[in-house]
Amino acid sequence: MKLPWFYRYRARQVNSIYRNQKGMALIATIAVVAILCVVALEAGRLAKQAASGTIAENDMFAAREMAMSGIHLAMMILAMDGADNEIDSIQEPWADPEQISLAVAAMGLNPENVSLKISDEMGKLQLNALLKQFPGNDFNDAQVVVLERFLTLAAPEDKSDGAGSAVEIVNALKDWLDSMDDDTITGLTGAESNYYESLDVPYTCANGPLRHISELFLVKGGVDAILSPSYISQGMDESIQADIKDMFTVYGLSDVHNSQENRFSFSGTVNINTAPVAVLAALLPEGRDLNAQDLADYRSEKASLGREYIHTLESGWFEDVIALSDNEKKAFENVITYSSSVFRADCTAKKNGYQVTLRAVMKREKQDMTGKWSCRILQMERG
Repeated sequence: MKLPWFYRYRARQVNSIYRNQKGMALIATIAVVAILCVVALEAGRLAKQAASGTIAENDMFAAREMAMSGIHLAMMILAMDGADNEIDSIQEPWADPEQISLAVAAMGLNPENVSLKISDEMGKLQLNALLKQFPGNDFNDAQVVVLERFLTLAAPEDKSDGAGSAVEIVNALKDWLDSMDDDTITGLTGAESNYYESLDVPYTCANGPLRHISELFLVKGGVDAILSPSYISQGMDESIQADIKDMFTVYGLSDVHNSQENRFSFSGTVNINTAPVAVLAALLPEGRDLNAQDLADYRSEKASLGREYIHTLESGWFEDVIALSDNEKKAFENVITYSSSVFRADCTAKKNGYQVTLRAVMKREKQDMTGKWSCRILQMERG
């Protein structure tokens, strides 16, 4: 029996709606699946990123701990050296890269991944020794002579117009350090707070000792002169990469101080057993700077096989190399020493492509109660 036309029309409508609903359901299902896929992919990406970040953090942490182990190794080496003798020189194990590499390997670390260097802070010119004491404003005359001579000898022929003379730089540095003088300017070229506060980027004068070698960037004339690599490497062997941290130090605080007046000072004496050639030249009497290389050659001279040093660097050894008058000898001995108490350790560690460098300045001292030597960190920074 054939259905009436309106029943057939109604059936077609129902079938059409049903087919449309199935199509919409399919589209909705596909959309949900697509969204879930995107969410899953993003979750996977974030998980992978988190895992990679965790691995990177672990590698950085491991590198830092390895570098810290190197710093502690340096402290141990220096403490042992302090117990062995009272002289510090380039001839000792702590200054020998091969011996240091062997010590690193003995700790179970790969010297290719952990590099350690120990240097002597007391083999450098003590900038804070420019004043007799802190707080105060009196020049330390012997240190003025040494610093001016260094800046004069080190000045390159192509020195920039903005770089001041040795006297100008010393005057500016003195004003940066001194106090209790009502901001009086030293000479014609000094600089107190009025000068620094008038700069495009103003700041105040410290009127106290330098606490970090980078402060020299702030002193008038320092950027164009003292901090110029060519300035401090002039006349040195081309293979030597001179750096400001190799020539100057802010350490050297004297163990003797005036507790009643709460004043302190810096010794200013430089260890000639470790000082660079440019520093030795500044320490020697005027006109004797060429003998600095002779001193350096003497202390590093080895036997024919190249393992044992020929000369011992005991007190007064320089007299075997150069002849000085009584006055010259007295002036020279006034600014030198043969031992040190403050050292610097630079340790770089690598782990799976990540690298961490730690730089620590440490003081070696003998314990009053036990008589044993130990080191304590004065300052540490990450490179």
